[in-house]
Amino acid sequence: MVFSERQLQIILGILVVLAGLSYFHRYPTGDDAWFAEQSYWFQKEGIIRSEFFRGTLGWEKQLLVSHKLFLVFGSWLIDLFGYHLPVIQFVGLIFFGVIIGELCFYIYQKEHKLYSWHLLFILTLVFSNVLLIRMSFENRPELMVSALGFGSFLCLQRARPNIVNILLAGVLAGLAMLCHLNGVIFLLAGLFILLYLKRFKQAFWFSLAGGITGLFYFTDVVLADNGFAIWYYQFRHDLATQNAFSWQAKLMVLLRYPKLFFESLEQAALTLLLVYLLIKQRKFIKELSKPLKIYSLSIFLFFWVITKDGSGTYMPIFMPFMFAMVYELYKVNPFKEISLKLVLAVYFVIGLYGIVEIIYRNFTNPYLPVAYEKLRPYLPAKKSGFVPLTFFFNEYERYGHLLSSENYTYHATPTNDPSTQMAQWAHKKKADFILMDYEFRPEYYYPKPGTSSLPFYKLTYFDGRFAVYKLK
Repeated sequence: MVFSERQLQIILGILVVLAGLSYFHRYPTGDDAWFAEQSYWFQKEGIIRSEFFRGTLGWEKQLLVSHKLFLVFGSWLIDLFGYHLPVIQFVGLIFFGVIIGELCFYIYQKEHKLYSWHLLFILTLVFSNVLLIRMSFENRPELMVSALGFGSFLCLQRARPNIVNILLAGVLAGLAMLCHLNGVIFLLAGLFILLYLKRFKQAFWFSLAGGITGLFYFTDVVLADNGFAIWYYQFRHDLATQNAFSWQAKLMVLLRYPKLFFESLEQAALTLLLVYLLIKQRKFIKELSKPLKIYSLSIFLFFWVITKDGSGTYMPIFMPFMFAMVYELYKVNPFKEISLKLVLAVYFVIGLYGIVEIIYRNFTNPYLPVAYEKLRPYLPAKKSGFVPLTFFFNEYERYGHLLSSENYTYHATPTNDPSTQMAQWAHKKKADFILMDYEFRPEYYYPKPGTSSLPFYKLTYFDGRFAVYKLK
């Protein structure tokens, strides 16, 4: 083996500690706040909507194209613990834990023992993967989708799955779709593998269970007035994806799809390790688990066809399958060569550098909710504001109405004076104040730091990072 068991234990222990440190005062992303606000309104009113994006596709009334089960899960956490930043980031950690448990179960099924060198090896790879560690404490749906999809696969890959396994596989695949429409790949892959293996009766029951579960996605659409027309309008005109509907744009997405696995070093680390093992162990690929090979290839191809954006952010959906492939490829014929050591060294260096970078950023920057709290004396409570998305945490209920900077970004048009256009838009939207963060979330339309006046607004506070403009 390339590492001794004792070496793996030490490395894994260090990595677990580093992962834990990366969660302390973890800085938020715009998605943390964007999805948290939707969960907040579901917890408060029973519908998914967004005040941050008032005026955009009717999202302030109801957001029918959304990651519904994921947002509902977030609303449960908000209901129990409040809308604090760590609470909503905990969504990612829960399903990161589920994925780890599933990988342990997969290896247990193969080796029929709870503890093994291979288990230590895979866990070491998991905890040294900076993409997973980063997204394991973010409020995004990919890890939830991944956990449910891999769970569906685990039910199907048994040698002789019974009717309970098949129904459960269908339900889990349907739940993955409820979290994110991309989860439909698990319904398609499950059906395909059962048909490929000529398990036609099981394919029927899987489709029935998965289809019924997936249809719950349209519950709020059915209940809303003119729901299907609104859903289609929001789906077709989504600001993030509307440019991918023409055949030319779709062709470019298809051509660029492989970059999903190489978009940055975060994505490339695991991809390179898997590709290396596929080449090195190519003579043994035929000996690998047939369900794993077929299912993994299926989700790869189905996602290629349906996706409107080949962003590396979606890679975690595939990662449990990639780790399972790494396990199978190495276990089928263990070897110890300098080339493997070099590939693993690159993998670990990328992971360690990225995780330490997260920790460094956490400890060297003021915790954002605390920084926002210190601004309260300079902001008019119960008034309307134009703010960064991340201002959501701990501050959202203190103000009458908040519009996000990203809302304006979607509507802005090219101009020689973007800060003036921004101020005019904020005034038109009845914003009583504008908050700018020149360090954490700088925008191209921010005026030169310290600018004393904008149309309709004057500078009332500036500390070198935050600027507050109030109505004149």
